[in-house]
Amino acid sequence: MTYDIDEGQEESLGEIVSDTQLPKDLIEHLQSRNQQRKEVIDTTEKLSRFFVGWALNSTGFFIAKFLLLTGGSVNYWLAITLCFSVCSVGSFAGLTGFRVNYNRDGLEVDNMQNIFKSAAGLATAGTVTWLATKDYQYFEALTRETATQINQDIQTIEQKHPSLDPWLSIGIAALLVLGALGIIFKGGRD
Repeated sequence: MTYDIDEGQEESLGEIVSDTQLPKDLIEHLQSRNQQRKEVIDTTEKLSRFFVGWALNSTGFFIAKFLLLTGGSVNYWLAITLCFSVCSVGSFAGLTGFRVNYNRDGLEVDNMQNIFKSAAGLATAGTVTWLATKDYQYFEALTRETATQINQDIQTIEQKHPSLDPWLSIGIAALLVLGALGIIFKGGRD
């Protein structure tokens, strides 16, 4: 069922119906609901920023670890670059741009530039990149020192016993591998 209202009737309805004042308790209730809504929006925004930042940082960290694990020194600079790039996405996204909201008063446009948050995001990206690569650098240096020491020991033994030269090298290498495996598996049980 439809009602047809012509222009004359609309004007007369507008004249008859006037705005009524809302009760004071209803106005207070609406203001408190509006405040609660703003608090929920702010909390949701902070939580989403935290989880997005955490997800980006952990993704960059695991990309670097994966690249270093699979490729070692071949992928070292690629791991650093990708880790820092992925971790710093959140800080670059907040550096420029506009946030547009629509509310009762109309459109609200806020500039999102915040240099301190971006600087903190870049510092966090640098820290995560350092954490992702520090273990690799430590083990790489340790491996070089161990290889140098083994070569020196082999040369010392070969100078003392030149006739045992190839078999002694093979035996020492086998003992070192077995000893390292024994330490690894014994440490894993504790």
